[in-house]
Amino acid sequence: MVEIVKQNFKENKKIFCEMERILKNELEKSVVISHVGSTAIPKIYGKNIIDILVGVENTKIFKDVSSKLKELGYYPSDKSKTIEYQFFASKKEETKSGDIHIHLGIINTNRYNEFLLLRDYLLDNPNVAKEYSDYKKKILKLESAERSQYRNIKSIYVSNLIERAKNR
Repeated sequence: MVEIVKQNFKENKKIFCEMERILKNELEKSVVISHVGSTAIPKIYGKNIIDILVGVENTKIFKDVSSKLKELGYYPSDKSKTIEYQFFASKKEETKSGDIHIHLGIINTNRYNEFLLLRDYLLDNPNVAKEYSDYKKKILKLESAERSQYRNIKSIYVSNLIERAKNR
């Protein structure tokens, strides 16, 4: 079941900064670490899961960082894995408020750039961010709160937001 809440932006920013510090100490020095996802946007609702984008320069560093994230206790998902992207969660079971998601990607690929584009678009357009927040609440009212259904419906909306951001 999906639960979304009004997120505490200041608290989430503090958690991100602490995670950034830890990751910078543990990972390759060349990685770029960015706060993305709903917790990076003030005043919106979401699952209150901290999304961190870790950017690397090439496939060799990608493999090294992937191995290190596993050593640090993050659980990789092979569902969305490609040669340039992999998702990691802080817990093996379904994640919930307070958990950490790491998105490992090669810098300047479409997937990597879209994370940053969407974040920046929502930060630059508070009205669009509110529409997105309201839409997530609406999904839960119209559909069952099953995570896969929520994710699929939200994914279509996010794809449209990314297209809007590209065309602005």
